[in-house]
Amino acid sequence: MPTEDFLNFQADRISFKLHACRQHLSNLKDIELRYNDLALNDIRMSVEMEIDSFLYQMIGTVDSLLFRINDTFSLMIPPDRIEMDKIQSALSAETKNIDLLNDLDRANQYGNWYWTIKQLRNYSLGNSLISEQSFEALANYTKSNMKIIPYFEQSLEYLEKLVESIRKREPKLL
Repeated sequence: MPTEDFLNFQADRISFKLHACRQHLSNLKDIELRYNDLALNDIRMSVEMEIDSFLYQMIGTVDSLLFRINDTFSLMIPPDRIEMDKIQSALSAETKNIDLLNDLDRANQYGNWYWTIKQLRNYSLGNSLISEQSFEALANYTKSNMKIIPYFEQSLEYLEKLVESIRKREPKLL
């Protein structure tokens, strides 16, 4: 990686996390292309690590965005207390850009894409995401029969659009 890109990622953790999401998804797609079955015993550990990393980076992207909003608007929420509802409340109390997180709030509602990503991450804490039960869980969460990699591709696209939309709405976040 060129030094300039690395320095940009150090300064912009949101972009770094998005880059990490893309990399883990690319790794998963490469594994699927090479082996044609993510559930093979020989590759299961690698697949599980990539899925977990992807999910954690997705959630980490949103967390980084919330940290950036907290810093940008001097909301003074301690780092160990930064959560979406606290950021929204602080923005509202300060009458600063109170609609900034509306799209994220919608994405986080029951059954929507970000809510589902968090549910899959939570599911992965106690169970493998490469199992019939996990595929059933994904189908239940998404109300579709979408496979895991296409669902991740779609979710990453939504996340990238969400970040772009929030940054356009508030240029201080660039």
